[in-house]
Amino acid sequence: MDPYREYQDYVMASRLLVASGLSREILTLAQYARLRLKRLELARTRRFRELEALDRRLRYGFWTDPLRLREHLHPLRDSPYLADPEAFERLLFPEERARLLCPGQAGEYYLGWLRLPPFLMEPWAFEEALRAQEEKGRALPLFLNAFHLGPGGREDPWRGR
Repeated sequence: MDPYREYQDYVMASRLLVASGLSREILTLAQYARLRLKRLELARTRRFRELEALDRRLRYGFWTDPLRLREHLHPLRDSPYLADPEAFERLLFPEERARLLCPGQAGEYYLGWLRLPPFLMEPWAFEEALRAQEEKGRALPLFLNAFHLGPGGREDPWRGR
């Protein structure tokens, strides 16, 4: 997986959890990269308990692993951000929304993952839904401010919210 796309997925999961009062942490790109390298070391040395804890912190598989997504959805079931793509995109900053190819693009992509858990017992439907998600993912640009900072950069304003 593209590491930038992975970080963007992490940020969107984190923003959703922070906005819903279920977390307080959103790592910067540099912090995430350091922990991602640590994750590789933990996997290499078979330190699975530490690896699992770090995976939770990195929100590893939050969107793409249907079993983990099912776990996360329970406390988020009443979140207004999951109502529709436009509601989800309230988690983005205006300049991030402007980088999308069309309104609702990021919301459709991320909310599209919510369709997968019910299809776990229907392999053909699951495969079709997954293929549609992958297509949406290929069309989704890297929209986070963290990828579009000028020289000297600035912190992601979601940190500290």
